[in-house]
Amino acid sequence: MASRTARRRVGNLPAERTSFVGRRQECVDVRQSLAQSRMVTLTGVGGVGKTRLALRVAAQLGRSFRDGGWLVELAEVHDDDLVAHTAAQALGIQDWSARGVEHVLADYVRDKEILVVLDNCEQVLDGCVKTCTALLDVAPELRILATSRQPLDVYGEHVVVVSTLPVPEPSEVGHLAGPDAGNGSSMRLFAERASAAGFQPAADQDRAVAQLCRELDGIPLAIELAAARTRFLSVEELLARLDDRFRLLAGNRSALPRHQTLRATMDWSYELCSAEERLLWSRMSVFAGGVDLAAVEQVCSGTGLARERIWELVAALVDKSILTREDAPTGTTRYRLLSTVREYGLSLLSEDERNRLRGLHRDHYLDLAERGARDWFGPDQLQWRARISAEHDNLRSALEFCAAQPGQVQEGLRIAGALWFYWTACGLIAEGRQWLDRLLALDATPTVPRATALWVCSWLASHQGDLARGRATAEGCSAVAEHLNDAVLAAFGLHLLGVDAMAEGHLEEASALTTRAWSRHRTHPKITSPMVMSLVQSGLVACLAGESDRATGYAEECLQITAAAGELWTRSWGLVVRGLASWMRGDAHDAVVHLRESIGIKSRFNDLFGLGMAAEVLAWSHVSLGEHERAARIFGVLDRLWPLVGVPLMGAQQLLDYRREAEGRAREALGEGAFGKLAAESAGLPLQQGLAAAVREKPRPAPRPAREQRRGPLTRREFQVAEAIAQGLSNKEIAAQLVISQRTAEAHVEHILTKLDFGSRTQIATWVAAGQDANA
Repeated sequence: MASRTARRRVGNLPAERTSFVGRRQECVDVRQSLAQSRMVTLTGVGGVGKTRLALRVAAQLGRSFRDGGWLVELAEVHDDDLVAHTAAQALGIQDWSARGVEHVLADYVRDKEILVVLDNCEQVLDGCVKTCTALLDVAPELRILATSRQPLDVYGEHVVVVSTLPVPEPSEVGHLAGPDAGNGSSMRLFAERASAAGFQPAADQDRAVAQLCRELDGIPLAIELAAARTRFLSVEELLARLDDRFRLLAGNRSALPRHQTLRATMDWSYELCSAEERLLWSRMSVFAGGVDLAAVEQVCSGTGLARERIWELVAALVDKSILTREDAPTGTTRYRLLSTVREYGLSLLSEDERNRLRGLHRDHYLDLAERGARDWFGPDQLQWRARISAEHDNLRSALEFCAAQPGQVQEGLRIAGALWFYWTACGLIAEGRQWLDRLLALDATPTVPRATALWVCSWLASHQGDLARGRATAEGCSAVAEHLNDAVLAAFGLHLLGVDAMAEGHLEEASALTTRAWSRHRTHPKITSPMVMSLVQSGLVACLAGESDRATGYAEECLQITAAAGELWTRSWGLVVRGLASWMRGDAHDAVVHLRESIGIKSRFNDLFGLGMAAEVLAWSHVSLGEHERAARIFGVLDRLWPLVGVPLMGAQQLLDYRREAEGRAREALGEGAFGKLAAESAGLPLQQGLAAAVREKPRPAPRPAREQRRGPLTRREFQVAEAIAQGLSNKEIAAQLVISQRTAEAHVEHILTKLDFGSRTQIATWVAAGQDANA
């Protein structure tokens, strides 16, 4: 691993939230071990600081790895089959293939110089062994740094036992501000965490602090929990209470093992909480990962806990360091129990109480998933994407509960089916397929949840290229719909049979099925995204059949419907079809306009598969316009993007042929050397940055009338809205002036910002004014 300087930071390693105390020699030892072995596992008791040490070493080494350092958090993963999915998600891989996620991961890291931190492996050892073996076998420049309470026993693994922090003997005690190395590390940790709690130990308390750290065996988590109590108790009071606790546990303190020490510290912390705080601690242990206050209020209130008291009790547990607080990208505050603290809380619940709480937890996340599905077709998609992504661990936990409990499978099918938008729009095709296949195999009762799960499973399977499964589940949906006499589900059965027929190359059959599906969907009083996707599918089939005018008609209908709803994600697919149809009929200028808008939307969703589709057609359009350098840059980005997705261009041979022909023309025009250099420059940038740079370049404008030049890429109505913005009108005032709904006005503003690549209304106003000056 050669040292490199001035290298851009790559990876997802989190910034440290608190100071890192001690462990200097341990950091050196772990770095040396990684230099000698491709896999190093840090082992030790819970709370000893394995994760902090691993992250500190990874941060120190991150720039030494060309492709960065990446954290894979496994604390909330309890299914061995989900280890690879979790690793893929952490690395940004959106797997649409049916090859098995281990194979996709292996292909992705094959040529990478990368450090992967696998944190908290102990409860999914078999899954970790399988994943580590798959990666180490193919990637010679990959290093794995794992944390676990026991070794993984992977071939070539080097094990480093993480010890507790050293504590000075009474004769060695100096001032707390002494060096951070050596025997004072545990005392310094206590001093720093106590200071954060608002308490400054005096110099004459050094011996008491040292004795407290010795009683806690130098376990960092136990010391931090004790330090948090200095808000309420003196060091001497803390020590007295700890002595009482340990005397109750064992007559011979010196014989007390460290895992008993941590348990005793937890017991002690628990007893220092009020009765209500204890109850909330145990009940919150049913959550996986972080949780927002609304979920805590919904699930944990009830007997013994009034709903209106929850927020005060949460604040109290944060003060006591039982809960950690974090700000989510959604703008909400979330709370998290450390895994060791959570395990303790779960141990306090009886089996009946745990199942009751997990049932309430399941109900909360079922409601969340179904609300997300209902509201997805509207202006709040990005907020829903962020919210559901933040709840990934809790949704997994709810699905696991449904799959493991007799009589709960139908609720699991409801959750997995409602999350269609999460599996597809957020690139979790493989994981969604795994949950659906598992739940469908557990209960064959012909119900609405089963039929819904069947069409969602068909959609995922067809996009993975598993056409047999796609057709079988679509037919299953149709059969259940007929049994229930449910017209909506019957339309979805037709739709997904059409998707499968298109993937098989039966375009005439696909066209008949998808158009019939849309004719039924469009009469429904509540249109949803998957319904409109049957219209998008009809347009794509028409493109492949060479019927570009009919495809354009389908795309325009999609754009009108989505604009009225303020919807973006389905709209972005309508724009792909619109751009493909324009390119196929020879109007590459028009194609570029629509594809750029689509890419702008899809970038905000991080819809990698959709970005690949839109960028492909954009590259072909630039080739048609003779803009081969721009095309080469986009092809370079695509070479970086498709390995993150797994299935280029849905595996459709006709589209793959278009790609091969367009790329061949660009290579011939530029020469292999120039083409390769431009492509490599784009491929060497972070994905979104490379794509933005490649797309940002404006194509040569096609001749247009003066009014059209001033409008740029905007439609007539969008330009009217832009002019109103330039006049200083609000969305409400724009709606009144143009006689449209406020939601439609908001959607137009969103589309204008995306098309012009602007971030504010002020930029729109400036753009309008500049255009008016130019055409005066």
